[in-house]
Amino acid sequence: MKNSMKKKMKKEQTNRKVLFSLICLIITSLFFCSISLCLQAIQSENGNTISQFEQCLADSSYSDFQKRMVLNSAQEAISIGISADDTLSIIKGSIENEVDPYNVKKVLDTVITAKKEGISEEPLLNKVKEGLAKNVEERLIIEAVTQKSENMKIAQNLLAENQIPNGNPAEMIDIIADSLSNGVPVSTLEQVLQISSEQGKSWSEVEEVTKELADLGLKAIELGIESDKIELIFNQAIESQSNLDNVCMNIQDLIVATIAAKITSGSLLQRDTAVEGGEAGSSSSGIPGVPSTSTGSGITGTGGGPTPSGETGTSPLSSDDNNTSDGESGSSPLD
Repeated sequence: MKNSMKKKMKKEQTNRKVLFSLICLIITSLFFCSISLCLQAIQSENGNTISQFEQCLADSSYSDFQKRMVLNSAQEAISIGISADDTLSIIKGSIENEVDPYNVKKVLDTVITAKKEGISEEPLLNKVKEGLAKNVEERLIIEAVTQKSENMKIAQNLLAENQIPNGNPAEMIDIIADSLSNGVPVSTLEQVLQISSEQGKSWSEVEEVTKELADLGLKAIELGIESDKIELIFNQAIESQSNLDNVCMNIQDLIVATIAAKITSGSLLQRDTAVEGGEAGSSSSGIPGVPSTSTGSGITGTGGGPTPSGETGTSPLSSDDNNTSDGESGSSPLD
């Protein structure tokens, strides 16, 4: 009787082991099947994407070598996780705008390098797409994307040295990079982050200050202050100052003082010019852009009537001073 019970229990244990092994085998098989299906789906999707790239390039005027060159960069981009849709959009836009294929590769390679260095590629992709949508000159697009990438790398290093809590790393890098683009010196941002880290400030507080510095930097540029003077203003404002609110106020005051000094200097220069002109028998209008007028003629009996353009020294084909290009004005079409 006892032997029978033992055999029965042993048989049940054996059956349980067999059943457990079968269940494990089924689960393992399902797991590997699902992975295989996922890989096939990804490969199929990538294959379709590559086909789209090839079709897009086939319709372009690029040479076979250039098509393969751009395609290789596009394949590398999507292989490291860069959006296939964004990559395709950039290639299509570049072909439509007749962008040189070597410049297309430069742009893609810049984005790829940033991605590999742990920098979010989205701001760079957006910058490229914005430039293509506005049909901006390709040289300016490359400059803007390259500068943005370099500024994001600097911002990444600054944040690595100074830990700021409660912030999204990609967002923080992008905002600090924008401040650098607006003329805020690296040394100033470094000190701001250092002070903020030491005082335990959260990212929301640092973000406010950083954006304010960016606005002040842009204001200084728009007012025509030279970059070296802007750096001097920012560094002077933050020197021996731990209150970031006061730093921004100091910068504002220094900008105003710099502009006032420029105006005063310009007024003195105009006065000196007017005095010299008076000694020569002429006077200046004192208004920039308005030419000096003669106070009298050396020939007796001449009237004050209008004279032909050739005699005034002006050209009938003179262009409007306000019609300056982006390069002449100093502003970027991608800012």
